[in-house]
Amino acid sequence: MNTEKSVEKKSNKRKKHDMYSVGIVITLVFLLASIVVISLYIHSKLRSVKKNEARYDYHFAFISKSEDSYITEHIYEEAFNYGRQHDAYVEKLNAGSNGDYSVADYVEMAASMKADGIILEGNNDVELRKMIENANGKGIPTITLLSDCPGSGRKSFVEIGNYNLGREYARIIINTTHRRRLRVTILMDDSFGSGDRTILNGIRETLANEGNHLNVSITIENISDMPNFRLSEKVKDLLSVKEDAPDFLICLNEHDTKITYQTIKDYDLSGRSQMLGNGISVALLRAIKDGDITALIDVDSKQMGSICIDALLNYKERGYTSEHIIAEDMVVTKDNVERYLDEK
Repeated sequence: MNTEKSVEKKSNKRKKHDMYSVGIVITLVFLLASIVVISLYIHSKLRSVKKNEARYDYHFAFISKSEDSYITEHIYEEAFNYGRQHDAYVEKLNAGSNGDYSVADYVEMAASMKADGIILEGNNDVELRKMIENANGKGIPTITLLSDCPGSGRKSFVEIGNYNLGREYARIIINTTHRRRLRVTILMDDSFGSGDRTILNGIRETLANEGNHLNVSITIENISDMPNFRLSEKVKDLLSVKEDAPDFLICLNEHDTKITYQTIKDYDLSGRSQMLGNGISVALLRAIKDGDITALIDVDSKQMGSICIDALLNYKERGYTSEHIIAEDMVVTKDNVERYLDEK
């Protein structure tokens, strides 16, 4: 009897061992099959990428620091589409999507990838200047757009003309107002460089020439290096008393435009002044649609995208390109805001 039980126990152990072994074999076969399938998939994708790359003569890297910028995204889209028409593949490297990597890091990556050219939003960072110089030493030209990196050896700076921007602000005032006597307040931020001063000159001279039938009083509010909450308080002070509020309140950059609009919204100050701003986002476009902002001015993203590609192609094929290129601006009002909202 004991012998039979012992044999039965051994038999059960063998069965369990056999089942365990079969399970391991099945698992290993499944893993091996998965590895083979994944390897085949990756191989096919790599072949596809190589085929796509083979269709283009140039590979350009587009480096953006503004992940959610309407303008930057549309500049890239145009650069990508325009590049395809001219045998250039434009790859986007977004420095705004990963806090661990800076614009300078992505320039280094682009150089390691042996890109044929680089397009980026510049800044005054010493490391960025160094990386652009290194790329230049490897024969990889860099084009800066919207903001420059002075002294870096970049081949061209594509920018919006600040004086022309000032003229557009003035023309909106001239074409919008129904009053002869006007008070205009401009939020001036010198921390963004000398550009604001150039915009101001464009506003003043255009009002003096094209708007000489108007009696315009201009007040400058210096908000340089002002924290966001202080700027919000400044806007609230300017608009709180309806009788003292300016007829037009002008913001010269996207940051100040967003803070000013948010303050107007938070404190129910809409309608106190006609607000003119700079920069484009979904929230600001909706503010125009709702009547909280009269107009927004920014660069023509479609034109700027093609200009950047042309600048790189000219340098690659002819060895030179214009050091400074001015792109046209665009004005968004209630009359055309739907088109921009549809694009977004």
